[in-house]
Formats: sequence, C-alpha cells, structure tokens
Amino acid sequence: MKKTLLTIIAILFNFAIAFSQTTSITAVSSSLVSVKDDIDGPKKNNVKISLTSLAFKNFQLQYERSLTKRIGVVIGYSFINKGAVPFKSQLNELVSNNSEGQGMLNNTELGYSAITPEIRFYLGQGYGKGFYIAPFYRHLKYDISGINFEYNSDLSTQKEDIDMGGKLTANTFGLQFGAQFNLGKHIILDWWIVGPHYGTSKGDFVGKTDRLLTPYEQSQLQRELDDIDLPLGDVKAKANANGATINISGPWGGVRSGLSLGYRF
Repeated sequence: MKKTLLTIIAILFNFAIAFSQTTSITAVSSSLVSVKDDIDGPKKNNVKISLTSLAFKNFQLQYERSLTKRIGVVIGYSFINKGAVPFKSQLNELVSNNSEGQGMLNNTELGYSAITPEIRFYLGQGYGKGFYIAPFYRHLKYDISGINFEYNSDLSTQKEDIDMGGKLTANTFGLQFGAQFNLGKHIILDWWIVGPHYGTSKGDFVGKTDRLLTPYEQSQLQRELDDIDLPLGDVKAKANANGATINISGPWGGVRSGLSLGYRF
C-alpha cells in the first residue's frame, strides 16, 4: 500500500487548524450594532478569542493595537494540547481498503502551536472597525507521535510494527481579508472572511525498535518507507538496525477563516 505519510499528516494538521477555523457566515451584517466611540476618544486595544475553533480544542487568542485610524497591528497565538487526533475514525477510513493501513493512526497523538503577527489596513471606519486587508506571517509547529508502520519479521510469521514520531515546522506568508464590528460598547466581532497563506515546511521523524533489526527486516521496513508518496516536496526515508528516520521538506499552505469574539478597551 502506498502509505502517503505526509499527506495524512497534512490532513491531520488541516483538520486541527483549517477545519477549526472554518464556519458558515450568513446575514452577519444585519445583526451588528453600531456604537459610537466614547467622548474621550476611540478605544485602541482589543483582545479576542476564536469561537469557531473551540469545538476542536484549538485555542486561538489575539491582541490588537490601533497605531493610527487606518493601521493596526495584531499578534495571534493558537495551540492544541497534544492528544488524540481529531476525526481519527474518518482518517482511518482513508486507508480502509487495505488491511496494512488498519490501525495506522490508532495511537497517533497530535500537538500544535502557531504565532501569527499581522498588519491591518482598515478601509472603513478605522480604529479597529470595518473591513480590512492584512498581510501576515505565520510560524507553525506540529508535534506528532504514534504513526504505525508494519513490516515482515524474521522471528515470526506475524508482522511487527514500529511507531514513528517527530516534529514539523512551517513558515508561511499570506493575506487576510476580513471585517470587524462593534456589538456593544466593549464587545466586538472579528470575521476572518478568507486568508490564504503559503510557504515552506520541514520535518524530522524517528522510529526506534526495542531490538536490533536483521538485514532482512530492514529491507522489509525500507519497502514500506519507499511507499511514502508526497505529491509536492521531498521525502528521505531510511531504515536502519535501530528503526527508521524520515526527513520531509516542501511547500506548505492553508486558509484562515472564522469568527472571533473580543473585548475592546
């Protein structure tokens, strides 16, 4: 079976972040409340939390500061505590046509964090209100463990297995289109309409066995590793007496979208 390791990893990550940021937006503008600034002047700070990501245990926080009426700076931090992979049963179905793929993700755990600074250019009311365009940079870190590979053994008629794990980092640049509105004197709603981003990634994964592998077992494990298929990027996988290593490099991308609720002060 062609074990498309990086493709599955990408699916895991995108379930964890892209799906957690995606939402259906209908008739938002009709429910918004327009509130005038206090006589002391516009409120230039706000803190926000993403609503659409909470269901996926992805916590996304932002702080925004208005530098001028039309320009603001934002720093965002998001994370998923390492744990069971979301949608594990659906992902297992992707390899359900081949018995070798069964259980590949049963013990897999995923962790994630990202830092996203951006500069917002407001086209409407300003001071953190109205439609905006925001170029941004995103630094992402993924921690994944427990991806299972099976191989033929010298010592048994049954196959043995090895768990692979490691870290992958990505650096991307993008452009966010959105709108921010007042819902009250201090409450705001930030709508990330769409924010495509693209860049590069690099990952290193290691699997170790509890005993030394024979040359035959190494060759069988190498056959499994050679079946890793990556449409874009480069994969270097090598079996050895202690287990295996996988090095990945290539493009990375995604789309930011969602709703955040915040406090303005």
